[in-house]
Parts: sequence; structure tokens; C-alpha cells
Amino acid sequence: MTATTALAPPAPRWWQLLYSPRAWRARMAATKAGFEAEHLAWNYGAVAPHVAPGARVLDLGAWDCRLLAALRDRLGARVVGADVVDKNATDVELRLLADGRVPTAPDERFDVVLLLYVLHHAADDRAVLAEARRLLAPGGVIVVGEDRADSWRARLRTKAFHVWLLIFTFMGWRGQFRTPAGWRTRFAEAGLAVREHRALGATRWWFPENELYVLAEATPVRSTGQVSGAADGA
Repeated sequence: MTATTALAPPAPRWWQLLYSPRAWRARMAATKAGFEAEHLAWNYGAVAPHVAPGARVLDLGAWDCRLLAALRDRLGARVVGADVVDKNATDVELRLLADGRVPTAPDERFDVVLLLYVLHHAADDRAVLAEARRLLAPGGVIVVGEDRADSWRARLRTKAFHVWLLIFTFMGWRGQFRTPAGWRTRFAEAGLAVREHRALGATRWWFPENELYVLAEATPVRSTGQVSGAADGA
């Protein structure tokens, strides 16, 4: 049984919580497993439409690699995970970043590079985008998931969630939460064009609302060699 098909432990009856520490531990384990299954289904639903059967997929910031295992098992994708820490809960290959770079063979490239809720954790998101672009195969796409910050309500909800995450999991953020316009500017600076942008909503009412960007290498603008009249008069 793979990590993507493992059954969640059964939750104890409510009355068992009145007297049993073991029941509380079982309840916490069942709750954690439920969140993980929900998180996997959410991310798979967002990403799978952009992964062709048999595609080469790199998840940059793969964490437990469960999403990659699902893409492999359900779509036949050839998958590799990369992260700064080893939290791999599957048999998927995980590579640890070295000086911000993914160890690869000289000609190794990927059809899809995933950056799911990674950029706002990075102190230098330019470097992360540059690494994703370096590893992108011709005609490939970079799929970016981020939390909304395009209104004061969305920003408050996003930051409150990440404060909670910091308190209970010690996972902080070192980067920025940007508006769609801010992300488009950042992507353009990295030589990437937005092919698709859509809202995903939120998995639960207290979680941030998510949005998805599908990026491709920007087409260079060819110079015509002509100089405008305004420039002539400058």
C-alpha cells in the first residue's frame, strides 16, 4: 500500500476522550491524517490538469512528497522532489538543495516544475524562480500556488494563518505575500510569462484563499531597429 492510498487511523469515540490519554493521541493522529488527505486532494486537483501522462515533474519544496507520489501513481508521471529538509513520507526520490540549487545531471530538465506555497517562505524568491526556470524543459510550465493578499481582508486572513502556523509548527515565512500585480511583475523580472491565473478558494474557512499561476518562459521581444519620433526628438 502506497503513501497515497494508506487509510487514516480511525478516530476514537467521544466518550473515550473523557478518560483515555491514548484516545486523545489517536484523535490527534486521525485529525492530522484527515488534514493531510484533504491537503493532498486540494493540491492534486489544482495541479493534475497541467501534468500530462508520463511528464517529468519536479516539486521544488516537496515537503512530504505525497503529491508527487499521487502524480506518479495516477498519471504515470516521472517525479523528483527537492527541498531544504528531508520530510519525505513516500518512496519518491528526494534531493536536498545545495546552495539553493537542485542536484541534477547536466542535461536533466522537467516538463513541469511545481512551486506550491513556496515563494513566500523564501528570503530570495528571485533565486527560487531562477532555479525553477533553469530546470524547465523547452515548452514546459512552472505551476505556482500562493496565498491571496490582494485586499486587506485577504492579507489579514493569510498573515493570521501563518502566525498560527509559526506558533504551532515553527514554520515561519521570510518572503512576501504579493498581490497578483506584484507577482506578475516578479515573474516578468524572472523572464516568465503568466499563461493562466485563477482563484482556487480555501480548503477551510480559517485557511487563506489560494490562487494558481501557470508560467512559461517569456518570448523575447524582437527589436525592429526603428527609433520612434519621440526618441528622435529627445
